[in-house]
Amino acid sequence: MPGERQRGRIGRRLAIAIYSIALAYLVIVGFASVIPQVFWPKSDESFDLDCPDGLELLRHEVDELRLAYLATNETDPTAMKKALHSWDLRLNALQKRCDEDQVDLLNRYRHRVELNLQRYMREDAPLAERVSETVGSTADSPIPATPEPTP
Repeated sequence: MPGERQRGRIGRRLAIAIYSIALAYLVIVGFASVIPQVFWPKSDESFDLDCPDGLELLRHEVDELRLAYLATNETDPTAMKKALHSWDLRLNALQKRCDEDQVDLLNRYRHRVELNLQRYMREDAPLAERVSETVGSTADSPIPATPEPTP
């Protein structure tokens, strides 16, 4: 039996060594990718508006994106993710020229809109599409005039 115990010890040591190397690799890669994103985020340096105009433009873009998804009952988040990635790069560029509280407030609004749109695309847009098919109208069709009540 001494041979089996020795093989067991070698196997445990080998497993611990593999585990330790994998753990060290994950820690190094994690730090190497997270730290630059936190301390040196990418930005769109061509976005050169001053702070008030830039914040207003970015706010309107988020609102337009939200309204576009609500108007079309779109369920594909690809365009939203692409638009918001571009938006994030411009906000990072604007962050250097603006008050931190203003930027954080706008960023919170952007993330809230994104979460609401994701929930809308997942839950409400398919239902709205089915209602439109059943009723025979589309989300962007004009609203019929409300008839006046008769006395």
